[in-house]
Amino acid sequence: MECHESDAGALIGTAHDVKAHRVVSCMTCHAGTPAKHLEEPEEYPAVNPESLSADSLISRCTDCHADAHALNLFERDPHRDAGLACGSCHRVHDGNRHRGLLIDDETTLCFSCHAAQKADFSMPTHHPVGEGVVRCSDCHTSVAQSAKQHVPSGPSGTCTTCHAAFEGPFPFQHAAAVDYSTEEGGCLNCHAPHGSPHPRLLKQSYQAPDFAMCAQCHVVPKHEFNSNHGSQWAGMPCSNCHVDVHGSYDNAKLLDPALAAQGCFAAGCHSN
Repeated sequence: MECHESDAGALIGTAHDVKAHRVVSCMTCHAGTPAKHLEEPEEYPAVNPESLSADSLISRCTDCHADAHALNLFERDPHRDAGLACGSCHRVHDGNRHRGLLIDDETTLCFSCHAAQKADFSMPTHHPVGEGVVRCSDCHTSVAQSAKQHVPSGPSGTCTTCHAAFEGPFPFQHAAAVDYSTEEGGCLNCHAPHGSPHPRLLKQSYQAPDFAMCAQCHVVPKHEFNSNHGSQWAGMPCSNCHVDVHGSYDNAKLLDPALAAQGCFAAGCHSN
């Protein structure tokens, strides 16, 4: 502390505050510093964790920070694959007061590298990250069991943290909405998570005349313009009838129960 007073002062009030006599000491992070550093600091410099390789720095930090975010850096996190480690985003001695000792505000920091994703959040529909309602880390928690950098249950597990009404389980499931569907994308099969030019963050339009969103899986000849529907249903969006697109408790075709009053569930039509 006699030599590094400013560095010690920057730690006050943080979890690394060595003056608070917690479990952290200078050598917790600067392990390997020669003992002679105290006598001849210029000739025997202290070990600077930021000079370590990415793997070595991650190993040093995970001695204490053994949470999923840190441990995942060893396994499949794309930041580590790009040679980035804890010190690329976090600073211990800067004296900043950003959440998690980040170099900058979280959103600003993430956007400094992820320019394409920043542009996505300018789309007509988007998650309110720029507005400060949602943080990048709310979704990208990087738990080790997920190949898609989300939570253990996959991307849908991330989405249903907020959108619990669509989680199910449903007696009648929409295969595209679950993680074991063809692409194993769950919600991401239909929704663009950052932003979209379409309503509800959809990847494609579900409107007439092509019904692109639904037609990529459901190609039913004359379905949309079936004469049995009558002119009142011509060109209507699929979701006007198939309202429970995530899953239904009572209809295998995910249809609106209110359609029963119009005879849609009569024998030979959409009987469940």
